[in-house]
Amino acid sequence: MPVFRNAEHAYNVIGEFMKVPSRPRSIEDLRQWWGNHPAYYEDGDEVDKINAIGRRIRNINMVFEFRITDPDVIVTIDARNVKEGENFSVIQGKSPTKPDLIVQTTGDVAHQFWGGQISVPIALITGKIRTNGSKKKALQLLPKITPAFSLYPRYLELIGEEKLLRHLQQ
Repeated sequence: MPVFRNAEHAYNVIGEFMKVPSRPRSIEDLRQWWGNHPAYYEDGDEVDKINAIGRRIRNINMVFEFRITDPDVIVTIDARNVKEGENFSVIQGKSPTKPDLIVQTTGDVAHQFWGGQISVPIALITGKIRTNGSKKKALQLLPKITPAFSLYPRYLELIGEEKLLRHLQQ
């Protein structure tokens, strides 16, 4: 049984998670989003981590597309055509801009990836994750997004995705 119920569920989790560092954030943003959630607490460096991830992605100046199957989802991060006040834009669905890099995997592997539970080199060797485009750009991207791995479980907790969180803890 796939971890995501359908495409809408995957977009609501992975797509929205990718949007968090898409522009500079403040502690007030976090309080507005999740301040009333019983699991909310302020961890002093979360905003700094989010903003650092956003700046790092913006600085790679590329477009990368995540193509997920089971369910079928496409999420594109455009750090090349940045608008004022943004680090990058997130497009849920196919982007009109040709991507520099396409990352293909299943929903289950994408969930494990964002949870930091998959070895990317091994996943690439075994075909669990496939890429189309510059391998150099793929290697440049990975260290920019790995700091998000520690934020993903917290994000799942705050959006009430206990089942997905339990799946990471197995």
